Amino acid sequence: MATLPENIKKNLRPIKKWAELRLNTIGSRHQCYICRKTFHHFYRFRGGSTATPPFVRELDMIGSDVDNFSCPHCRSSDRERHLFMYFDRLRLWDSIAGGIVLHFAPEKNLRDAIVRLKPKEYIQGDLFPSEEQIRRIDVTAIGFPEEYFDFIICNHLLEHVPKDNQAMGELCRVLKREKLAVIQVPFSRMLSKSFEDDKINTDELRRRFYAQEDHVRIYGEDLFSRLEGAGFEVMLQKHQVLLPDLDSGFYGVNPREDLILVKRRESGLS
Repeated sequence: MATLPENIKKNLRPIKKWAELRLNTIGSRHQCYICRKTFHHFYRFRGGSTATPPFVRELDMIGSDVDNFSCPHCRSSDRERHLFMYFDRLRLWDSIAGGIVLHFAPEKNLRDAIVRLKPKEYIQGDLFPSEEQIRRIDVTAIGFPEEYFDFIICNHLLEHVPKDNQAMGELCRVLKREKLAVIQVPFSRMLSKSFEDDKINTDELRRRFYAQEDHVRIYGEDLFSRLEGAGFEVMLQKHQVLLPDLDSGFYGVNPREDLILVKRRESGLS
């Protein structure tokens, strides 16, 4: 059977993508919590759970729902949709409106929602900014005064940062006392201590042992004591307690991923 020339295949790809999206939107098996549109299925992240490396699978990681990851309409990730749920239920939007907010690696839908609230100041930061409104900010050396921010969002970032203890200390330093921060990371309750090794230093090895080539560790149960050591009080918000009425499968979020909500202690570092 003759195969199509590459230039024709290339021209057909957008048509196939459009057709797949049209078919997907016919369904109502799932709904995006953010854009509220219904469809048949979320898109997987890098092949989904079946493509998860065996070592990582054995650790039973708590993190993204890689099988129900991306909304076909607004492109929100599962962890972004989950934050919307938590922010709604805990009324965390009230901490953002009128406040000074620091948001690392800002997710588009969450960023748009924050902008609509008109905070007093909204700083979007990333080590490698991809848009003009995002400032170049190193989480291990945040160039703002102590106790500057009313609210900080650091969603699935620290697993990418080699000097994460330094980053935790900086996040605590720039947060006002008794104010809140969201610091989400994937972790395993099977590990009493976070797993990282300098010899795991290639893309292939990091994918095999950390799940992604840009991750530098897998957090264990000591995550919470490390946050406390940086000066935070950890207030873990349980999904099953806060969101028991929401069908996690329908909305495409991981019910095992609780919200890691922290505040800067009055006493500072322990």
